[in-house]
Amino acid sequence: MTFVQWNCRGLKNKKIWLKVPPFSFSEFWIFQETFFKHEDHFFCSSKTLFYLDRQDQPGGGLITGIPKTASGRIIPTNFSHHANQEILAVEIFYKGLNFIIINLYAPQGFNIESAKQFFDSFSVPVFIFGDFNLHHPLWGSDKSSPLSNDFAEWLQNSSFVFLNTSTTTYATHTGSASLLDLSICSASISHGVDCYVSDSNFESDHCPVIITWSKLEHISKKMKTIDWNRTMSQYANVLTTETNLSVLTRKISEVIMDNTKIITLPANNYPPWWNLSCHNFHKLKILFRKRALRFISNSDWIKHKKYAAKLRFHIKKASRNYWDKICNITRNPRMFYSMLNKVYNHSNQELNISNLILRNNHYISNSTQQSNLFVDFFSDSSMKHEPIPLDYCGDCNCYLNITIHLQEVRQAIQKTRNSTPGADGISVNWFKKLSIIDLFSIRYLTSITSFFQEVFSTSYIPEEWKHSIIVPVPKPNKDKSKINSYRPIALTSVFSKIFERISIQRITHHLLIGKKVPPSVNVFLPLRDNQLAVYKIHTVITEAHTHKKYLLGISLDIKIPYYSVHIDGLILKCIRLGIKGNIIKVLHSFLQNRTIQVRWRNSLSKTKNVQKGLPEGSVVSPILFICFLSDFFEMLYVGVEYSIFADDIFIFCAHTSLDYISKKLQNTMENVYK
Repeated sequence: MTFVQWNCRGLKNKKIWLKVPPFSFSEFWIFQETFFKHEDHFFCSSKTLFYLDRQDQPGGGLITGIPKTASGRIIPTNFSHHANQEILAVEIFYKGLNFIIINLYAPQGFNIESAKQFFDSFSVPVFIFGDFNLHHPLWGSDKSSPLSNDFAEWLQNSSFVFLNTSTTTYATHTGSASLLDLSICSASISHGVDCYVSDSNFESDHCPVIITWSKLEHISKKMKTIDWNRTMSQYANVLTTETNLSVLTRKISEVIMDNTKIITLPANNYPPWWNLSCHNFHKLKILFRKRALRFISNSDWIKHKKYAAKLRFHIKKASRNYWDKICNITRNPRMFYSMLNKVYNHSNQELNISNLILRNNHYISNSTQQSNLFVDFFSDSSMKHEPIPLDYCGDCNCYLNITIHLQEVRQAIQKTRNSTPGADGISVNWFKKLSIIDLFSIRYLTSITSFFQEVFSTSYIPEEWKHSIIVPVPKPNKDKSKINSYRPIALTSVFSKIFERISIQRITHHLLIGKKVPPSVNVFLPLRDNQLAVYKIHTVITEAHTHKKYLLGISLDIKIPYYSVHIDGLILKCIRLGIKGNIIKVLHSFLQNRTIQVRWRNSLSKTKNVQKGLPEGSVVSPILFICFLSDFFEMLYVGVEYSIFADDIFIFCAHTSLDYISKKLQNTMENVYK
C-alpha cells in the first residue's frame, strides 16, 4: 500500500504529472497547496478526491485522493478555517483495514496546541502528512523555529512515530534545502511503514514523499523439506562411479531436487522462528492426544507426553536461536525495532518491493527486463582487466601447498553455515551428513577430498563454482524504483565455499605465523576485532592529550570495496606476502572469468561475465581484501599512523604544531589518491 505526499504549489498546471510514477502507482494522494477553488475540482477515473479549498488567499488548498474501491468520509474538525492552518481528516475503509489520513498545511508553522487533543482522540491507526513549515534538530535542521520545540516535545511523548529521515524535501531558489514536509504515523503500525523522498520535484519547490505500508497479515507459510534418507541412499552410487566433478555436481543436484518438496502450512499465526521440527512435533503431539482421549490408551498418552516434551525443546531452541540473530543486528536500531515488532505480532512481514524500476527516465515493469537491468548494473564493465606478469613459483612442500587431508575437509564442512545454496541447489546439510564419522561416510568423504585435491593440483575451477546468483535486497529508506537503492546478496556453490574455507584456513595460518599483516589492520583475523581498533585510537587520543599535543585524523571509507579490487594487483600482493605455488594459482583462476545471474521477482536474468573485483558472498573475499590493504602503510609519511577496520580507514597524526600535522596529512592524502 503506497501513499504519496506532495506540496505541489499549484496543481492545475501540473495534473499531467499524476499519470507518471510515483503518483500513478500510489493508491493514496495527499497534496498541499493545490491553489484550488471549488470551480477547479476535476474528475479522476481511479481516485475519489476529497477537497479543502483555499479561502480568499493566494496559497493553500488540500486534496486527499483514495482508490475508487475504498470508501471514505471526511471527519469534521472544530478548527477555524484560516490562512495559517488547513486540516483535512479522512477516515478510510480499504481491503478490510480502517485507518485515518490527516492532511495539513501550515504556511507560518504548525501550532500543535490547537490540534493535540484531536490527534490523540483516535483509536484506529492514523497517518499525518503535511507541510508543517517547522525547523528542528530532531529532523536534521541546524535551527529551531518558534513552534517546533512544542511540536517535538509532543511527538516524543505521544503515540506517534516520526517516519522521515534527514533527507530534505524543500529547496529555495537560492539552493538552500530543508525538511518541511513531515510524515507521521501511529506507533502501532510503524514497524510496517517505510518512507523515502523522490529525487524530482515535478516543477514544484517541494519533492514528493513516498510512504509504503506493509500490513502484517496471517499468511500461509511455506517450508522446503528434503527426504534425506532417500537422498543419501541414492547419491552413494553417484559418488563411487562418477569421476568428473561437474557431472558429479549436476547429478547430486538432480537427486536432491527429486527428493525435495514444498510444504504449505495452514494460514495460522505462526511465530517467525517456527520451523519444520516445531511443525512436525506439534502435529504428533495433537495426533496422540486425540488418540489417547478417543481410545483411553496409556501408550498413546505416553507418546503424547513424549512429543510434547520434544516440542517444548525445539520451541525453546528455535526461539533462542532466533533471538540470538536479532541481537546481532542491534547496531541498526530501525531494523532491530522492526524485528522486535515482528516477534511481538507473531507474524511475518511481507516484503515491500516496488514493481517499477527507473532506467534512463523510463519505468520498466517487466520482471525479466528488470532482472537484466540489475545484472548489467552489478556486472559493470567500466574497469578493464589489465593483466600483470605473475610468477606463481613457490615451495610446494610448505604448509600452503601440501595435499588436502580428509580432516581438513571435515573441519571446513563443520564451520560452513547452513545458508541458502547456490545455483546447483546442493545445501550444507548434504555435506554435514557426509561428515558423520562412520565407515560409509568416511568412504564418501574420501571421494570428495580426492575431487578437491584434483582441483588444487590442476588449478582448474569448475564453472559452477565461479557462478553466483545475485538477489537484490532494498536498502532501508531508499527509493526502490532505482537500481542503486539495492545491495547484491550473492548465492554461491557450497562445494566452492568448502574448498575456499580450506584455502583460507591455510592462508590465515601463514599470515599469522609469519606476521605478514601489520597490527594496524583489523577484522577477519583471529583476535583482531573492532574493540581492538577502537582501543588503539582511544589510546592515541589519550596520549596526545597527556603530552599536550594536537591530534588530527581523517576517516576514509572505500566505496564498493570488493568491486574496487584489481585482481592481478591483488595476486601480486599475495605473492609478495609469500602466498605462492598451487594455492595462489587456484585463487587466481577462481577470481577470473566469473559469471553472475540476478534472480528478481521469480525471473532469472541473462548470464554476464565479471572481470573485476572480489566476488560478493565468497568465503575467500574478506581475507583477500585484508591482503590487498596490507601494504597501505607504504603510502604514509613519517609521523602519520593509521588503523584499518574492514573498509574503514582512519589516518591520524599527533604533534605540537598544527602546521606540521596539516602538511603531513595533506601529503599522505595525495599519495592515497594517486
